[in-house]
Amino acid sequence: MTPHCLTTRFTHLPMLLLALLALVLQGCGDGVRILPPSDADPTGYYTNTGYAQVMMADNTTPRTDITDLQGMVYDGQLMMLSDSKNVTYVGTFTVSGNDISGTVTVYEEDKMTQQNVPLTGMITAGSKVTGTLGGTGVANGTFQLNYAQDNGPVDMDTVIRDLRWRPVVSPAIPNLNLKSGATPAPATNISAGGSGSNIFDNCGFNGRMEPIAGTHLYTVSVTMKRCANADILVEPVYTGLASVRSEASSNDRLILVLTNGAYDFSGEYKECLVIGC
Repeated sequence: MTPHCLTTRFTHLPMLLLALLALVLQGCGDGVRILPPSDADPTGYYTNTGYAQVMMADNTTPRTDITDLQGMVYDGQLMMLSDSKNVTYVGTFTVSGNDISGTVTVYEEDKMTQQNVPLTGMITAGSKVTGTLGGTGVANGTFQLNYAQDNGPVDMDTVIRDLRWRPVVSPAIPNLNLKSGATPAPATNISAGGSGSNIFDNCGFNGRMEPIAGTHLYTVSVTMKRCANADILVEPVYTGLASVRSEASSNDRLILVLTNGAYDFSGEYKECLVIGC
């Protein structure tokens, strides 16, 4: 007769072997465990060397390529701007691995022209964002944003100087004044004294810029006032993002994208260091 203690041990042997195997696999886990990929982080400023290949209004004739596309990406927000073409894309997206999906609102000549345009794309972290727009005309095609290599945190002194920022291309948006002293620090006051033309004729505003910690970006919020176009004042609060690009052979650039859902107050600015510039 087999002793009772041996019978009990033999009965539990398979369970002991399974437990031992589990421990062995745990010890080797770093070598064999397959983990899901982490989501890419596209946060940052994308310089003005990006491009978009889109259509004319008939949705079949290719439009002249946009070759100065730049953008800002933060916390699920995507803002793309072509200053020369006066076209802005403002959207939201989610990230899964290296893939993005979402929607954008399109502004042409400072007016909203399309909403809920489907967006799909891919992030190459620290290099570029490529994507496809599923709308019509200027919202139908592909694009690429190129990541700016100087994407470290920006000191507020970079933008708070005894100067005005003047639009590089569009005369429709007024000059900007930036002053230190906004509360709470380290934000800065941003204002326009009443200029511009067309949609933003005689518009002024007051607001603030605040750096986003650890990024090359600022949040911006302004309230419009005194605009000749009464429609601008129906929803006077504009919000968005700003960034700064260093230029080796000319003044620094301030890139600003502000929208209120119906209108787009966006553009690239250059330093105005002398009176009358």
